Amino acid sequence: MNERMYATEARRIISYARVSTGVQAASGLSITAQHQAVADASAARGWQVIACVTDEAVSGSVPVGERPGLSTALAQLERGDADALLATRVDRLARDTLETLLLFDRAERSGWEILTLDAPDGVRTHNGRLLVEVLAMIATHEAGMARARTKTALRTAQSNGKRLGRPSRQPESARVLAAQLQAEGFSLRDIAAALEAAGILTATGKTTWHHSSVAALLRSTDELSDAGEQALAHSRPEDSPS
Repeated sequence: MNERMYATEARRIISYARVSTGVQAASGLSITAQHQAVADASAARGWQVIACVTDEAVSGSVPVGERPGLSTALAQLERGDADALLATRVDRLARDTLETLLLFDRAERSGWEILTLDAPDGVRTHNGRLLVEVLAMIATHEAGMARARTKTALRTAQSNGKRLGRPSRQPESARVLAAQLQAEGFSLRDIAAALEAAGILTATGKTTWHHSSVAALLRSTDELSDAGEQALAHSRPEDSPS
């Protein structure tokens, strides 16, 4: 984490956290860690956190205007209810370079600030803007690589003539999400929580997933799981709190 000093004047802060997977939203661990890091940094600088806003199970590729949490925070800032939005990392704000830079520019034009713990100067200085731009490009690149790995896994399974589960009973979204999370090392209970958070129904139309139903789903998609694991073996979850 970048330890360069923030400005010391009193500020009213909105803490913003985002997690992209249902597993992390259900566990709350990454959300809690992000807000706690913001709270600690704010307290050290004499800032007041007036609100904690979260977008749960929302990808960083989703446009800013379509995220309920971030939209609420931006409206508060535009009204003058707070002075700055503070997040742990630039990639919590967006995983699209243009979207990220437009957000920082909007703040600058409107008279409030966006700050992150990995780019503590924001865009107030030339070097600060450069760091934000670099981090935004890295976040965009990582998101693209993750999508490419998933597509490669699916193409590999399909080109080998493998049946991807039971399409007449299970939606493709359930099979793909379960395979990805299993490849990333999540437990059956975590995968069940993710499927529920995503609003995906079971094969019998129920809203509740159990570890046993997830196990059955994965058994029926062993081929896809194997391909996904090979493609994703060296990747990390998008929203790791580290």
